[in-house]
Order: sequence, then structure tokens, then C-alpha cells
Amino acid sequence: VATSRDKAYVGTISSRTENYLEWKDPYPLAMNDQGKNYKGQEVLLAGLFNRQNFLDVLRNFTVFEAVQGRIVKKIPRYQQFRAVHKTIERVKRGTSRQEKSGVIWHTQGSGKSLTMVFLCVKFRRDPDLRNCKIVFLTDRTQLDSQITNTLRRTQDETVIHAKTVNHLKELLAKDASDIITATVQKFQTESDNFDFPVLNESEKIIILTDEAHRTQYGTLGAAINTALPNASRVAFTGTPLIKSQKTTNAFGAYIDKYTIDQSVRDGATVQIMYEGREAELKVAHESLDKLFNDLFVDYSDEQKQQIKRKFGTQKAILESPNRIQRVCMDIVKHYNEHIRPNGFKAMIVTSSRRAAIRYKEQLDKLNAPPSTVIISGDHNDEKNFKKYTNPTQHKRQIEEFLKPHGSEDGQSDLSFLIVKDMLLTGFDAPIAQVMYLDTKLTDHSLLQAIARVNRTKKNKFKGFIIDYYGLSDYLTEALNMFSSNDIQGALIDLKEEIPLLENSHRRVLQHFEGIGLSNTESCIDMLKKDEARQNFQNDFKVFARQMDIVLPNELATPYLYDLKQLGTISFGARDLYHEENLAVDGVGEKVRELIEQHVLSIGIEPKIPPINLLASNYKESLSKRESSKSQATDLYYAIRQHIRLNEDEDPVHFKKLSERLEQIIQQGEEKWDELVQLLLDFRDSLKIDYERRATELGLSKKELAFFNAIIESMGANVNKIDATTKKTIIKVVKSIVEIMEEATQVVDFHKKWDEQKRVKRKIKRIVIEKLDESLVKPITEKFIDLLKVKF
Repeated sequence: VATSRDKAYVGTISSRTENYLEWKDPYPLAMNDQGKNYKGQEVLLAGLFNRQNFLDVLRNFTVFEAVQGRIVKKIPRYQQFRAVHKTIERVKRGTSRQEKSGVIWHTQGSGKSLTMVFLCVKFRRDPDLRNCKIVFLTDRTQLDSQITNTLRRTQDETVIHAKTVNHLKELLAKDASDIITATVQKFQTESDNFDFPVLNESEKIIILTDEAHRTQYGTLGAAINTALPNASRVAFTGTPLIKSQKTTNAFGAYIDKYTIDQSVRDGATVQIMYEGREAELKVAHESLDKLFNDLFVDYSDEQKQQIKRKFGTQKAILESPNRIQRVCMDIVKHYNEHIRPNGFKAMIVTSSRRAAIRYKEQLDKLNAPPSTVIISGDHNDEKNFKKYTNPTQHKRQIEEFLKPHGSEDGQSDLSFLIVKDMLLTGFDAPIAQVMYLDTKLTDHSLLQAIARVNRTKKNKFKGFIIDYYGLSDYLTEALNMFSSNDIQGALIDLKEEIPLLENSHRRVLQHFEGIGLSNTESCIDMLKKDEARQNFQNDFKVFARQMDIVLPNELATPYLYDLKQLGTISFGARDLYHEENLAVDGVGEKVRELIEQHVLSIGIEPKIPPINLLASNYKESLSKRESSKSQATDLYYAIRQHIRLNEDEDPVHFKKLSERLEQIIQQGEEKWDELVQLLLDFRDSLKIDYERRATELGLSKKELAFFNAIIESMGANVNKIDATTKKTIIKVVKSIVEIMEEATQVVDFHKKWDEQKRVKRKIKRIVIEKLDESLVKPITEKFIDLLKVKF
């Protein structure tokens, strides 16, 4: 858990920054339960760290998965935990099949498949439901295999995968409390109809279906109802129900909802930006005939008529090499300017398999970044289709696409996946930031397709849909079948980012109210307090990220000067106040490069951090500061950073140095020349004094830290203790350090609690024998902390 003021974020030991999210529901409590209004950290404590919930998460909601060669530990997000419990409640409390059934709508990218696995685990561990037969149904072979494998890793029982229609019938007819996975298409009989017999009338059957809206409202749904007439049915969907389905769907009412807008606000997915391009090329056009004549201008009237008769006007336009070439030129420009600099990749969605191949050919002619075509095959395919329809090759190409940009091991420069309808559902690719659309998509297909670019990844602030077909002409109509609340925030126009950019710009300028940004030194001086620097850096990052979203669009132009100046201030503060963190970390490569080029042009080296206090050229660097005030500031923060970085090496010694530093600042307050000299003298003594003191005591530098820890534990002044006591302490230190030297030769000593306990016992015996029993606890604690640092 990471906390900041009233906020709290939770992840696992393998979570990256973008995976840490807030826990926003104290379920089963309400946000204003019994007069208490939960907020921020309180929600996390009530929701996740309630004892019952916490043990539940450990037992039933913790899984491990292999992700791109590393093992990842996963725990639930709050909506997954809530949905599982509400489903259990629905199935147990319902008195009829309809009351026991329902729909879980969790927007694409929010972990729906994992929720299904958590639910299955809970079913198996609930005393009232553990004897139920569980049937997992999906409509895609890839997802069927994925869920089967995940369940096998999670459950301590056999998960049976139905291989054929007859195998499925056989499994469903048994009364065994097993787990069955199958594709929903297996409810279609060999005679190509859906006349399934009644197979099992038991009420102890729970059907879990994925993306139910695609297959469950027609004949396949009827076949399932006939085969298992009394089974409870829980449907999972990544897109909302259309208005008509909310009252007439086969599953019953919503069990839980997690909307597009909630997911974006939580940071579980990124907002998707919509931009229509090239109005003269769009196919949702007032005059298709005019566009057709423009694209086929070199053809005779007779040839044009033949093309129209064979393909139809719209299909001919969408597959026209001339149009595809012009679209590809725009795609390459957009990709190279907006997407590639930040290390992300792209998908191109075409109207036909032929169009997909032509996109590949045109991109290759333009020397675009590497691309590949992934389309389904047919036994009647032409020869040039077949090299793009090999499933084994598809798997390898998808693996390459998912790798980070680059030419080293584990990287790949494959930048474009060109598809017709493959990979538009269930494809999880955080590296994909943009989808170039050149086909008509509607309702669920549209929402599922655009969600391919909503996955989170470091420095991915938005996903982009670039439309060449002309979706904007009927976008409202296409989404009108859904409730407006359900699809709020599904797609927003780039222009809607400008008010956010203006607001973030105004906020960051407030740090320098009354000072022009061109007065760099005064602005940097305003940041001398730690809190002021932290607040500025946070606001600057928000502004820089908004610029990254809008750039290189001309709407960002009015803010470019201030971005560069603020970047200069950020780097200047980094150097003067000896901040370790990069000045423009986490803002996107486009903006980073823009700022770094600017500061380089004015003599700041962005790649080189501030010079170390004890470096041989530190004084030379210090002399370049224009005023004694800035030299004193540099010295103070360099010494302070040196103390902070090394305090774990000898907490007692460095605490005294910190106190001495503050005394010097007070002594030389506002007398800048005098203060510079005092600080330089202090700097010169840092290393020499420590080495001299160790030598005087006959100790190594490593042993001196332990000596200081004992003196502090005794509450004594080292200059006032008698010679005999001092000799005893030195013997104790040498004995214990020798024990530690020997003990830490054990492999993985720091992970072995029994070995550490053995060392603690030996420390205790020596302290009691040579010093005093009252010192056992403070000395042992300090010594174990030092052991972790020194050994």
C-alpha cells in the first residue's frame, strides 16, 4: 500500500506503478454506512483491511500468472471483489432461476476474465455451493483455452474441457460437481441445428458465460435453456446491454456494473480520444460516386461500371490502392509524430482481407515501420492471401507485437498489426495506443474494438482512435442503442482536452505568481522548500502530460514556450537542490525530448545528474555559480543529500552531521560569503573525520557504526566514558561483527529467519555478559538494522 495524504493505492509485490490503484468501495459496507462517510484511506481500510475481507482476499482472490516471461502476483480490484460477492449472494438467495441469474458488466480492460476465475474459486469454497456443477461457456477458442488453463492453475481439481458436441452432452448429463469449459458453439448439433435435448434438470448447475450478448440471445441461447432448464446463469460482458436487453435479456437484471467512465477515473483503463481524418477520403460520404470517380479517374467509363458491378461502389472505394496509399501516408505521418516517440504501437482495422493486404503493401512502399497482416483463411484463397493466414505465424507475430520497441533481445520493431476482424475482441495489448479505423463498426463491435487501445502502461496517458471511414457521421446513431450513462466517456474528441490543458497550465504558473518565467533564477529560488518543489513537480507533470496528449497538434502551440521554460526551471531546481529524480520523468518521450533539447541548447546537460558532493570536480562546478547565495544553497543541499543517502550506514554519526549542518546555517544566516566558507570547511571534514575517529579507536569504518550504536543505546557521551568501558565496548563490537561476518556466509541469510534468530541470541548473550541486560533490546534492534546494510 502506498499512501499520500488522504489517498491510498494498493498493488502487489510485482506491481508496476501503473498497476497501483485506489480501493474505492468499502463493500459490504456502504460509503455512508451507519452515519460514517468513508473516503480515501478509510475506504481501503474498511474494504480491503477489514479482517474478514483481508483473509478472503488472501484465500480466494490471489493468483499467480506468467506474463511475458515473469511471474506476476494478482489480487482483485474493488469491483471484482464486490461483483463476486454479489453474485454468490444472488445465486444463494434467489428463489427462481431468473432470480438466481444476472449480468456482470465490467468494461473492457478491467479484468473481467480474472473475475470469472475468482468467482469459480469462491463457488468451490462456499459450503452451500461447493457441490454445484460449473459450466464455463465462451464463444472464442482462444479465450476458452485461456480460461481452461487459468482454472487448472488455480483449482485443486480437474477442469474438464469439452472437445466435441457429444463430449459436452456426456459431461452435462452427469451429476458430478465438476468444472466444465466449452465454446458455446458446441450447443449446435452435428446436423447444423440447435435442437438440443434436455440433458440435466438439476438446480445445482451454474452457467458462466462470457460476452453473452454475442451469442446468447438467439438459437444457441435456446439450446442451452433446453439442455439445462434449471441452471442459474451468470453472464459477463465488457460492453453494456442495449436498451431493449435490459428488460428482456435471458439472464435477468444487472448484478454489478463497472462503467467506462468509472474505469477511466480509477486509472484502470485510459481515456480513448477520437479524431476524424481526411474528410475528402472518408467513405461515410455524401457522394460516393464523386469519391469513386476521383479515385478511379484513370479508368474508362466501361471499366468503372465493371468494377461497380463486381464490388459495389463502397467496397471498391475501400479497397482502392490509390485511396489506401493516401491513407497510409497520413497514418505514417501521424504514427511517427504522435505514437512512436513514446514507444507505443498501432492497429489498423480494414473493411476486407484484400484491403488489409493492400495496406501492408502500401506501408512497405512508404518504408513505414514494420507491419504484419493477421487475417483468417479460406480453402479457396488466392495465393497471395495464404502467407497471411497461418495460425502458427499469427501467434509468433502477436508475440513480437507485444514486445517493447527496439532491436535487442526481448524487443521488436514490429509496429503495425493490420486486421479485418481478428483481434478486435479479447486482445490484451497495453503497448497498442492507437487504432486506425477504415471500416464501419457498430454497437457492441464498435465498443469492443476501440477498447483494444484502453489498456494502461507507463507513460500511456490516452488511447487514440483515428477514423478514416467517417464514423463521426453516424457515431451518435451507432451508440444511441445504449443508455447515455452506460457509454459516458467511451470516446471523446481531442478538442475536449484543451480545457484540461488550460487548467493544468494555469495551475503550474501559480507557483511563480508575480515572477516571469524568463527570470529562471528567481523561479528556482521560489522552490527552495521541499514541499514547494514537490508540489511544483506534480503540477508540472500534469501539464507536461496534457501537452504530450495534444502535441504535435497546433492547439498546443500557445503553450510551447512556457513548457520549455518550466522544463528549464525543473532542471535548474534539480541541479541546485541536488534532487535525485529526473526532472521530466514520467511525462512521455515527445515532451521529454522537446524539453531536453531546449535545456541542452542553453548549456544544461539533461542526462548528467548533479555532481556528487565528494567528487573531485565539485568545487570547480560550484565556482560556476554566479552568486555566493547560490553557491551556499548548492553546498547546503549537496551536504544534506549526502547525509540522507548515507544515513543508514551509520545513523548515529549522520544524525549528528545533520544537526551540525543546521547549526552552520543558523550561524552564517544571510552572510553568504562566510556561509560558503563554513560549508566548504564542513564538506572537507566529512570523510577525514570519520576515518580518523575509526583509526583512533582501532576499529574499521564498518565497525565504527556498531560502536556508535552502542554509545547511543547507553545514552553516553563518548568523550566522557572511561577507558575500561571503551575497551569493553570495542571488544563487544569486534566479537559481534565477527559473528555477523560468519553468519552471513550462509546462502540467502537475509531470507532465513532461523539464521537471523541465531545471530540475535548470540548478540543477546554477549550484551548481557559484557554490558548490561537493559541494553539488549535497543542494541539488538540497531545491530540487526546495521547488519542488513553492512552485510
